[in-house]
Amino acid sequence: MSKKQKGIMIILTLVTLIGVLAALSFLPDTIPLHFGVTGTGNVASKYCLLIFVPVPAILYWAICRKIK
Repeated sequence: MSKKQKGIMIILTLVTLIGVLAALSFLPDTIPLHFGVTGTGNVASKYCLLIFVPVPAILYWAICRKIK
């Protein structure tokens, strides 16, 4: 992996982290994950969204790897 690719992955991760942290201030403490006929089925903490921070960098890495 080149330095350019590593830099892009770090930038993607930081931008996503900033976006998620900004969104966390506006979200309620619990977020519904699934709605059914009877209403909300499962709920999770808003901090569960932090799991998705590295996703854009992982996708970028996978696409770059597939191209080579």
